[in-house]
Amino acid sequence: MLTTLDFLAVIFASAAVIDVWHKGSIFETARVYAQALQDVTPPETLKGRLLELLNCPYCKSYHVPVYLCLGLVLTQWINVYAADIVRAVVYGLAATRIGNLINDLLPNRLRYLPDPYEG
Repeated sequence: MLTTLDFLAVIFASAAVIDVWHKGSIFETARVYAQALQDVTPPETLKGRLLELLNCPYCKSYHVPVYLCLGLVLTQWINVYAADIVRAVVYGLAATRIGNLINDLLPNRLRYLPDPYEG
């Protein structure tokens, strides 16, 4: 069963997943490739719709939380250790997102990556 803390973690973890896909340099090559592939794929095909889902942050904001919740729930039924591993990943992603939010609220001099345009 999902707890309230699990639910809150899924909210923040979902934002972290979407953020790292759309802004992270680690996925830049895959992101550019997916966008280029979407540009030449007819949108009415299954492949076109899946590529649109992959490239649209708004669309992912509905699907990523569902997948994370399913991961938490299904692994609890399968194996307690698997559930702990999935929970650790979700909580780690949530902690990352919360840390980023707190960093953005801090004055520029206290941020770990100061905004070069902020005076």
